[in-house]
Amino acid sequence: MLRSRPIHLAGPENFELQRCPVPDLEDGEALVRIEMAALSAWQGMRTKDFRNFIRPFDIGELIGCDTFARVVESRCEALPVGAAVVGRQGWQDYAAVRPEEVSLASGDYTAEEWLTALSSPGQTPYLAFSQKVRPMPGETLVVTSAAGAVGSYAVQLGRLAGARVVGIAGGPEKSAFVRDRLGADAAVDYRSDAFADALAAACPDGVDLYFDTVGGPVADAVSENLAKRADILLVGRVAANNSVEPERDMANLRHVWSQEATIHAFNRYAYKDLYPQVIERLGALLRAGSLTMHNQVVDGMEQTPAALHDVLTGNHIGKMLVRYSESGADRL
Repeated sequence: MLRSRPIHLAGPENFELQRCPVPDLEDGEALVRIEMAALSAWQGMRTKDFRNFIRPFDIGELIGCDTFARVVESRCEALPVGAAVVGRQGWQDYAAVRPEEVSLASGDYTAEEWLTALSSPGQTPYLAFSQKVRPMPGETLVVTSAAGAVGSYAVQLGRLAGARVVGIAGGPEKSAFVRDRLGADAAVDYRSDAFADALAAACPDGVDLYFDTVGGPVADAVSENLAKRADILLVGRVAANNSVEPERDMANLRHVWSQEATIHAFNRYAYKDLYPQVIERLGALLRAGSLTMHNQVVDGMEQTPAALHDVLTGNHIGKMLVRYSESGADRL
């Protein structure tokens, strides 16, 4: 539960672990045991007391997050015992759920796959590219937070589309991961003193498509290298979403204007009706080996707050997952 609000980034001191009774079921409900939780930057943003695109968590409120769970008791025909489900049940061992609160998860994929490649990390770039702006063969695609949960799939999908992909990441290790493991044509370290020159050198013909999940000074630097009539996909605003300072968002519009660039705001939740077919397509890419997962998994609910802090500080690669219980574990 949220215990106090952080001044900067949420850490273990801002949360408390509470032991509560396992909920009794009503007709139409099922009891699920959560096996794995997925952590994202938006969870840290919601611990702060300011409204952004979603309300803050209240003090004493359960922290919500995407989860993979299994039905252990049921008073609902649609959710039989043993069924696996994905939903947003948060940081808890058990939850009473109704069918409209979860989706059945087939055994064709693992919990990790359901929470990463087939969920927001994979769906976000797939939908952004398919519904807004498609990467084209030979064009230069720049991806921020390229070693992160969403960015790592944006890099891979851009390569599959034939684009020349330049990934931006923080530090030499992440830059090497983007280049050597994800297959980007170039990787640039935004923490380097030579960032601006390295970015320009990596994009000699300009940036045709910019996949931006960060905003802030990094977005300003990319805007200096836009090609004529470039496209900008605003997918996330991590720099601004975690700050009360609006100037942390992209401010340099000089080249956006002069290059006649187009800004496309993207929100995955606007395309819920497409989720089933996107899951099918991403699943096929996984099975073909065209997409690979890069996750960090820690064990134990008590590790969740520290793991979220690692997400917020960028001390991770790919998606951060926390294993709460093993599949088939008995009810406590």
